[in-house]
Amino acid sequence: ASKMGRDSSWAMLTSYAKAFGQLGNPRFIKPLVYSLGLAVFTALLALPAGYFAFEWLNEALLAWLGGGDSWWRTAIEWSVGVLGTLILLLILFFAFGSIQTAWLGIFMDGVVDAARDSSHPEVELNPPPSLSASGWSAIRFLVLSLLVNVLILPLVLIGWILPPLGLIVQLLANGYLLGREYEDIVSPRFPKHPRLPLLSRSIFGIMAAALFIVPFINFVAPLVTAIAFTHYLASRE
Repeated sequence: ASKMGRDSSWAMLTSYAKAFGQLGNPRFIKPLVYSLGLAVFTALLALPAGYFAFEWLNEALLAWLGGGDSWWRTAIEWSVGVLGTLILLLILFFAFGSIQTAWLGIFMDGVVDAARDSSHPEVELNPPPSLSASGWSAIRFLVLSLLVNVLILPLVLIGWILPPLGLIVQLLANGYLLGREYEDIVSPRFPKHPRLPLLSRSIFGIMAAALFIVPFINFVAPLVTAIAFTHYLASRE
């Protein structure tokens, strides 16, 4: 069992290395540009919405505290405003990869086809799902991912004081979500519908979650993970 685990982990790392090496493939450019552009657009829409939400909470807090125009009220208002902005930016940074992954799901079939054609032409694939099915899957993942990231945010913030607690919680939570999501999207394209053991799927997702928080690499991480997952499943056919 230990040897099988090592072989599986090595195959995952090999799949990721192969995926990075294929980023120059022209067939991957469109999904990357479209998903990245749509993710940036979504984040820009979320910023003002989040800002007004925090402003509403700030006003509600000040109304509850009272105090008129006292200096401490002004200090609290300014502190809560700054803290809210930082928390909003933190949420968007950690959730950006999930937002891009959700949009990439619409173009995922082209990614899977290109990854198969480049390295596993002998592997047969099932027809891609309908656009509506892909869209629903993307929305479901995005909502679930944002909810989970908001719920674990307190632990992430505590992790700044007690490192590496926040990082561990984030990698485990998002690793599980990403592993399950990529399997749900990619696996049905293979005739055997391969399902990975929970541990293997989670490890694959944790590798993806780690890439998602590395500046600049996070912009290509969703695409790299999709290519890598395709290679990994194809190698098991």
